[in-house]
Amino acid sequence: MDNNLMTFAKRLQQARLKARLSMEKLSEKMNGIVTKQAISKYEKAKMMPSSTIIIAMAEALGCDFDYFFRPFTFDLDEFKVSFRKKSDTTAGDQKALKVQIQDEVERYLEIEEILQVKSDDLISESLKPSQPLTLNSDMVKMAQKVREVWQLGNAPILNTMELLEVHGIKVLLTEAPEDFDGVSGIVNDKTPVIVLNSTNTHIERRRLTALHELCHLLYNKHFSVGLTEHQKENLCNAFANEMLLPCEILLSQFESKDQIAYAELESLSINYGISIDAIVYKLKDLGIVGEGRYRGFCIRKRQSPSFNEYIVKSRFTEKATTHFQAMVYSALAHELISTSKAASLLGVSINTVRKNANTL
Repeated sequence: MDNNLMTFAKRLQQARLKARLSMEKLSEKMNGIVTKQAISKYEKAKMMPSSTIIIAMAEALGCDFDYFFRPFTFDLDEFKVSFRKKSDTTAGDQKALKVQIQDEVERYLEIEEILQVKSDDLISESLKPSQPLTLNSDMVKMAQKVREVWQLGNAPILNTMELLEVHGIKVLLTEAPEDFDGVSGIVNDKTPVIVLNSTNTHIERRRLTALHELCHLLYNKHFSVGLTEHQKENLCNAFANEMLLPCEILLSQFESKDQIAYAELESLSINYGISIDAIVYKLKDLGIVGEGRYRGFCIRKRQSPSFNEYIVKSRFTEKATTHFQAMVYSALAHELISTSKAASLLGVSINTVRKNANTL
């Protein structure tokens, strides 16, 4: 079967899922110039529509003509896209998000290919564990090793996304349902990618998610055999917590104190970009705060809405990564792509690209 026909069929289905339209609704949006039955045949690769029909479909689905014939560069099944427990996100929304992630990753890979960007090995020998990872303490040690190799010391990470980009990890922000935090994967066995939810306004949570996904990228193959998915998630959380706020900082400040002021925790939260919740849990893990005090903290949160609001409040600011946009405008400035191609990659209008395409 013709490759163009197969590509078109799958792309059409994906564009429709992304737009959250049934075949019948797509037909209606196109004012009936194609029937539901014809769309079904297109998606089953039984026939190819005319250029006029494809242009109308592109307009109805909010994509460009070229999208329908863009080759597939990776398998989305490499990414285990999941949602939080008790998620009320519909199956249709979940399918749409998967298509959206695939589209954005493909565009990122495409601009890197145009610019001939080469990916380095993500995990160097110095970051590999000497034995399978089983305990939270193992993950704390691995986070400390990453901080050492990346020359972070015990300093706060000012921007997690920029840090990951510097170390060769592609970070993308995408609009997603609130029940989705992030996902990661190694594309085509060589390109590490992390996708985060851009609508998550709780920056501390997004920072934790970014470093949680870093742990998956680095150590998925090094977890002990037999661990459940839940146990692996907990290990990744332990890694992310240590990356954000090293134990050494907490021990130096609080190990000898009988009482800890919430103002002290708030100061740490502001400086290190980690939630007070995560700090208190870490204090419990270190034995600085006993089980009884920790239970009292949790009970107070449940019983006092004002206290809970104070604890969960987002206090940190972090700029979103602009690496992808910078690469597109660089390619445009060097005449490696056209203005229309830049607009297609960025998902904006040609006028927007022209307005922002200034050079020195």
